[in-house]
Amino acid sequence: MKGAFFVVDGIGGAGKTTQLAFLKKKLGKRALFTHEPGGAPRAERIRSILKAEQEPQLDPLTDFFLFWAARAEHVGARILPALKKGKVVISDRFDSSTFAMQVRGDRQKSIEKLFWQCREHTLAGCEPDLYIILDAPIAAARKRRHGRSSEDRFDEKNEAYQARVRAGYLEFAKRFSKRAVVIPALLPPQEVQRRMWEEIEKRI
Repeated sequence: MKGAFFVVDGIGGAGKTTQLAFLKKKLGKRALFTHEPGGAPRAERIRSILKAEQEPQLDPLTDFFLFWAARAEHVGARILPALKKGKVVISDRFDSSTFAMQVRGDRQKSIEKLFWQCREHTLAGCEPDLYIILDAPIAAARKRRHGRSSEDRFDEKNEAYQARVRAGYLEFAKRFSKRAVVIPALLPPQEVQRRMWEEIEKRI
């Protein structure tokens, strides 16, 4: 098995937690499982700002730069060292989330060019081998989220925002068509797992 980098992403309620649990059982200690925002000590401190309920609503541009600051730390301190050791890295969310949520969800068209510039500099030598986008209809995802103990502030945003985010993920996947796969999240869990593992197995 060679080192490879995979991202599992999608709107809240698309089933990432279930599918990541499957991959942990499948790969075990052969893989590093990480997440965003966070994944490294300093990045986790930024995560606490982004996730804190008591924080006043952050400006979309503030969110944007905080996510990239956390990602730079995550890549340098955690992901790249693991890849250099030949490990498989699986990240729960990555830059696909920033594009979908901050650029498209928050309708920040003016920072789209900046997104690609940040991506070029931050991910140099650390491009994901595959983005797995779990795609779910907005209503179905909302119903799943309501079964959780809590929602974060992004999940709580209105349906128009969620629809823009969903479209953003699909746009991102289309742009990286050779390194992205969209899997319908409402398929039976075993079928989602089969499709996901089939794509991962090709690359490890």
